Amino acid sequence: MLNFHIIKVDLKNGETRYRTILTKSGKGIKTKTFRRKQDARTWGTRSILEHQEHEAKGIRPCTIPFVRLADEYMAWWPGKDHDRARLVQWWTKQFGSTMLTDITPDVIRLKLKPKRTLAAATYNKHLAVLSSILDFAARQQEDDSVLEQYIEENPCSKVRSLTVNNKIVRFLTDQEKPRLIRAAQEIGGKFYLKVLMALSTGMRKGELDRLRWSDIDFERGLAILHDTKNGESRHSPIPTVALNELKKHREISNDLIFTSKLNPDKPMDYRKQWANCLKVANIKNFRWHDLRHDTASTLARDGRTLKEIAEILGHKSLISTDRYAHLCTEHKSNILNETINKSLIL
Repeated sequence: MLNFHIIKVDLKNGETRYRTILTKSGKGIKTKTFRRKQDARTWGTRSILEHQEHEAKGIRPCTIPFVRLADEYMAWWPGKDHDRARLVQWWTKQFGSTMLTDITPDVIRLKLKPKRTLAAATYNKHLAVLSSILDFAARQQEDDSVLEQYIEENPCSKVRSLTVNNKIVRFLTDQEKPRLIRAAQEIGGKFYLKVLMALSTGMRKGELDRLRWSDIDFERGLAILHDTKNGESRHSPIPTVALNELKKHREISNDLIFTSKLNPDKPMDYRKQWANCLKVANIKNFRWHDLRHDTASTLARDGRTLKEIAEILGHKSLISTDRYAHLCTEHKSNILNETINKSLIL
């Protein structure tokens, strides 16, 4: 039988709290602390009534903590998003041994609150990963062969994502680009090579991180990308300026090109070098991923079609490339003005 009792807690700052302890067969199973004793009593009473209601309906209490669900989810998840494990681990740190039924929309919003100061896409990605985990839990509940109690519905469905303006593209100005390249050259080594390859090929950071020497066709100037974001392999041309720099570091092996000095099976983390590079170049509000935007923007301003840009970047759909359409239009407008104006001058 479920019972509860309240204990008074005196804090070091002189304030008082009231802790409600739910017990079953004399063993504490859940606690919650309140500022007011009445709130502590109300919560205890409501918890017992909900428990009695569930027993009457034959509903078993949830027995799955989030940490276990996260492990089950990662064992099941078939996707190729290489950042997924990091985000699942982040959520595991937030919820740990919290029972799934205690993860409410309000609790989720509270955990996500610090992410609101970051880019909307970052906030949404964290929410999307949690939603995927909890959706997996709801599907487990629907499986008749699963005997344990998960959750009936996904609480993330009641948490709004933030609006993302994908039309905003940050690329380097004509003054910023040479400053960035010079700063990267001063740092030198493979960091300069990685910046140069990112700027010239438009490869994603993850694609560069996974690139191996055996993936480079030096004769044809190509990088063979086996594991891309859209799940399809592609051949990425390497312009001469980057290929010549790549040859300076050439190795005959299957090792990662940008391998870590501590662990050869992992890519080097150039986070400190990147931050220093931006500082020296005096460039603000520019992320590594914006190097990819810069490649696409350079192509668009040079008159390349959206289809050509999509093929180089590895976009599966032109919808992703559409953000550069206005740059292509500006180029066409300039050509039209220059040509027509000349033809109509008497």
